[in-house]
Amino acid sequence: MKTALLLLALLTPLPAAAAAAAASALTGQHALYNFTLTKLRTHDITGATGQMSFDVVDGCTGWATTQHMTLIIRNVDGSLSKTVSDYMTWETKDGKTLNFTTTESDNDGPVQIDDAGSATHKPDSSGVVSYTTPANTQYSLPAGTLFPMQHTEALLAAGDNAQGFIAPLLFDGTDSNGAQATYVAVLKHYEAGKTQWPALNSIPSTDVDIAFFARKSDDETPNFRTSMRYFENGVAANLVLDFGDFVMTGKLDRLTIPPSPCPK
Repeated sequence: MKTALLLLALLTPLPAAAAAAAASALTGQHALYNFTLTKLRTHDITGATGQMSFDVVDGCTGWATTQHMTLIIRNVDGSLSKTVSDYMTWETKDGKTLNFTTTESDNDGPVQIDDAGSATHKPDSSGVVSYTTPANTQYSLPAGTLFPMQHTEALLAAGDNAQGFIAPLLFDGTDSNGAQATYVAVLKHYEAGKTQWPALNSIPSTDVDIAFFARKSDDETPNFRTSMRYFENGVAANLVLDFGDFVMTGKLDRLTIPPSPCPK
């Protein structure tokens, strides 16, 4: 389930003004999602439920994100399998550095996945990832690879500019093989309007579908797929997580947007 941690070619170039506008619109947030099973493609499981909290803190020079997800699957024999994953990052707003920590455990047992490290961009937009866990592991990042908040900014800018799709490479620390390919289909753009969340009523939004692929694989089947309605401040609603064998839909049940602590 590691790929679910909010996530083909280089990024389609975006107008600088549009990218800057998207970047300045992002905000801190606390969001809580509850997930229900909506589709099964296997006979091995009979049910699933989950919950995810997602926090973004505006550190003025960078973004701190924390994601905690619990997923419970009911197997065909009636037993339950529980997976708990945690994902934390610090991404500088200049796009130069990403620090990340990813952990995952099953059935309240010991941690099965424990990745941590930092990634840096070079002036030519290529980069390097250095892991502290597992130690002595390093990957090069192809030119044009985006970090998570950069990826969000890019797809929001694509929605603003009515681009049908973009295909940026992404490194977010959740894939131990380095950068992964993504294909983002921009489905529909909405002007600001009334929602159930007053803080979002003045924010335009875009429906997107994102597929994640192993960068060096010829397999056209994505490793993971998700869709959502993304507001231009970075809040996501109407989440759909497609794990292959089953699909879950996430409802935004709680949302807090704190005032920015940064000087104008």
